[in-house]
Amino acid sequence: MAREEAAAARGEAAFAGLVWEEVDGDAADGGAVGEGSPQGLDRPVPAGLGRPHPDRARQFSPFAALRGYYELVHERERVIDPRRPLSEEEARALDATIANLQRGVMVRAVFYEKDACRTIVGTVSQVDMFYHDLWIVRTRIPFASLCALEVIG
Repeated sequence: MAREEAAAARGEAAFAGLVWEEVDGDAADGGAVGEGSPQGLDRPVPAGLGRPHPDRARQFSPFAALRGYYELVHERERVIDPRRPLSEEEARALDATIANLQRGVMVRAVFYEKDACRTIVGTVSQVDMFYHDLWIVRTRIPFASLCALEVIG
């Protein structure tokens, strides 16, 4: 019973800011809801107030004055890291980890993207031995770009 009362209180609070728009009296019921209306419902707000314009908030929504600006800023934040070749031990350990990977395993991958090193943590969605690709969620990582691969869970 307490849940129903709490739900009713939330429902009333949800309608607190609404206003009602009067409709021309040409309709059969005049658009009115309240005494004598077919639904027999009371008005949620006092009569004479109009309904809020549904697009009012749209005028306050942000817009991108400069297209591509934020992508450029994020690109400039990257630290250029010269590519370092893997040692024999690191390459063997990476190959062993890739060979034992299965779909659905959480991993942390460090790889080169363009000219910077990037780290991603996620679930392995596919290990493609034919094309030599590792897919972590929706990110495609070629085996040749990997620096380190660690199984987390």
